[in-house]
Amino acid sequence: MANKEEEEVGICGDVLETILSHVPLVDLVSAADVSRSWGCAVASSLRHHNRPKPWLILHTQGTRHPHATATLAYDPRSKLWIRIRKPPIKYVAWLRSSHSSFLYMLSPSGFSFSSDPFNFSWCHASPPLVWRTDPIVAMVGNFVVVAGGACDFEDDPLAVEIYGLRTRSWCACESMPGIFKDSAASQWQSVATTAEKLFITDTKSGLTHWFDPATKSWSEPVVLNPGQPVFHFNIASALGKLILVGLCRIEDAEAVKIWRFDPSDFSEYEEIGEMPPEYVDKLRSDSFGLSSLKICASADIVYVYNPSEVKELVACEMVGGGGGCRWWSVPNVVAPGETMMNQLVFSCSEVGIDELRRVSARNT
Repeated sequence: MANKEEEEVGICGDVLETILSHVPLVDLVSAADVSRSWGCAVASSLRHHNRPKPWLILHTQGTRHPHATATLAYDPRSKLWIRIRKPPIKYVAWLRSSHSSFLYMLSPSGFSFSSDPFNFSWCHASPPLVWRTDPIVAMVGNFVVVAGGACDFEDDPLAVEIYGLRTRSWCACESMPGIFKDSAASQWQSVATTAEKLFITDTKSGLTHWFDPATKSWSEPVVLNPGQPVFHFNIASALGKLILVGLCRIEDAEAVKIWRFDPSDFSEYEEIGEMPPEYVDKLRSDSFGLSSLKICASADIVYVYNPSEVKELVACEMVGGGGGCRWWSVPNVVAPGETMMNQLVFSCSEVGIDELRRVSARNT
């Protein structure tokens, strides 16, 4: 009788997968370990019912010695922040982010970088030959590109070097185009990468070049022009396309719009959506208003924030099939008082069960 009752109340198949689709992603690790059938149900649920959305990762670094770091992660599926416990990062320099989940630290004595979703693993290398204060740094395939940002005493402020992940050595390349002479620093540029190329866009003008590590050369210039009055440009990679997040001024009011375009064709722009005004208001700084934006993106989600004052971030999920955008806001989990004592670095990563198993092992 007991076995019969257990069979009657047992949960399996589509019913179990549907139930699991409502469970926070971080809790699915323990659910997957219940049994082999539950593990299969978790995997199937993630594929067919509620695919994981890219996570927003917030890294803090203390402004005072020993410059301790901490990591918090936001899961948009459950709308929860969780603390990620990791081994301390050996301080090399200020922590910085580039595209997606790529983090790095660069000093005259060393270069450290990490590209896994939660940045558990770090590679340590000798610094590039040219000393730089604020270069553009990005990972393209099996290379890390370091461009521009050279110190005043260097002969070539537009120098470019690439670090081979296989050869573990540096190689000098063609310098950045001369148009970047007065803006060859990361603070003036937005970057995106594909498997083969690095794209660099001037945030004020939309002037864009791309770099190919295989040929060690730069393209001719292209000006991003979606046909609307954009005065601040940010680019990112998303599902095989490039996206442009533009800060516009329409009828004396700021607007934020998102376009998608093919990285091999800069002539056609598909407008995906416009940020609702109530979310634009969330980005405005009390002191500086809204004059610039920063973004981090992965897959079909882009997180937008105001670098001058990060009170909230606005998330946009790009819905396929002409469905436009789905918007929501994410409060900054770091209190204003803590912000004064820490610098904040944002990244964005696709996260799955394997990554969460590693997190769970660290947090237990």
